[in-house]
Amino acid sequence: MANILKIAIHDLRITLRDRSAVMWMFFLPIVFATFFGLVLGGPSGTNPVDGTVALTILDLDGSTLSSALIEELKDDRFGLTFQEALEAKASDTVRTLVIPEDFEASVTAGVQTTLRLEKEPGTSAEAALVAQARIVRSVTRLIAGLIMTELSEAEEESAIDVILGEPASPFQSEKSGKNGAVPESKTSNFLKSSRKARVSAESYSPYVAQGNPKPDDEISKKGRFRTGTSPLVSIDTTWAGERPRPPSGFSQSIPGNATMFVLLVTLTYGAASITTERQSGLLRRLLTSPVSPREIVGGKILGRFVISGLQVSVLVGFAALAGIWVDLDLGGNLLLMWAVLLVYGACVAPLGVALGAWFRDRDRAANIGVMATMAMAAFGGCWWPLEVVSQPLQKFAMLFPTTWVMRALHGLISFGHGWKVISPFVGVLVLFGIAFTALAMRSLRVE
Repeated sequence: MANILKIAIHDLRITLRDRSAVMWMFFLPIVFATFFGLVLGGPSGTNPVDGTVALTILDLDGSTLSSALIEELKDDRFGLTFQEALEAKASDTVRTLVIPEDFEASVTAGVQTTLRLEKEPGTSAEAALVAQARIVRSVTRLIAGLIMTELSEAEEESAIDVILGEPASPFQSEKSGKNGAVPESKTSNFLKSSRKARVSAESYSPYVAQGNPKPDDEISKKGRFRTGTSPLVSIDTTWAGERPRPPSGFSQSIPGNATMFVLLVTLTYGAASITTERQSGLLRRLLTSPVSPREIVGGKILGRFVISGLQVSVLVGFAALAGIWVDLDLGGNLLLMWAVLLVYGACVAPLGVALGAWFRDRDRAANIGVMATMAMAAFGGCWWPLEVVSQPLQKFAMLFPTTWVMRALHGLISFGHGWKVISPFVGVLVLFGIAFTALAMRSLRVE
């Protein structure tokens, strides 16, 4: 073991003396990751559900009910701005919710009305989906408030009878219509559509959806809205599973370039150094010392891994600084990210040794290493997310270790996964490493 470690440290010293190798190990990965991170959109990976969404309100109704809806929206993490009916749209408007005229009259009469969400071209599609979900949630609470407030005016038994289709006087207007008929309440049409529902006859107000009741003078006329009670209806919005949202910006460029350059240095400088030592007879001379052929091969593999480990450590440190610089959420798993890249470095290290054993010319070995790196980087998702390519290509990409390390890194950075989720990907990398080690042991024969 001591001989293996000495050989590995010797290879590390030789590599660090090469200025070109140092540039490809540390400087160029940082430059590429920064450039493509900025070009591809800067920080990413945050969940839009957790943030504030900009929304402009155009209230053409100006009624109490539309004001109540706006109050609901204020409590739902919207950054609201307001536009008057005849006012020109502001230049920074990204999406506008239009509340139509006769909004209150239509809702209370049970007539379907439409809220229109206008989205400006080029704005975030994900933020628009979040805005739609939150608007639906606010409208649902508002309608629930109408129903519960009407029901609170009657006894519980009478309220349930009305919902099941049996008329009761508390839900009829106090004034008689033509021919002495009693007109329906403004919300009776909506109540009829709620058959088979079971509700408690408790008062509810959309104003108190977040536990902040408004003063009585802000309550609508005829006592339609009430305060002081907790909400009977609450809606929570989350992502429906893991939507394959392709990573972009730094959350794509940092893991992608780290993966590609670790492989590039291993398959070019690693393979070229092995070829040079074979042709110069250095490996044969090592046999004159008390070192076995297996120790020589093991030392060369360990040397490639030590070089990759140093490179990975520097790049993860850069990723941590980049997270502070561009406010990039790396998932809070820098240690796991470092560990995954170390496993990946150990996986590809013997591949560089095997590649060096297959060629007698240093330049040819390096050129083949470059071409192999570019192919595995492209298919493995280092240049673009695998989510944007076709299913057949995604399946073909499983043949390369770059695919599995990128899946693990994206899981940590972009999708908030932990060790339990990414461990199968790391397990595949270990299997690749075992296969590559066996290949290196068989290919590099020191005699």
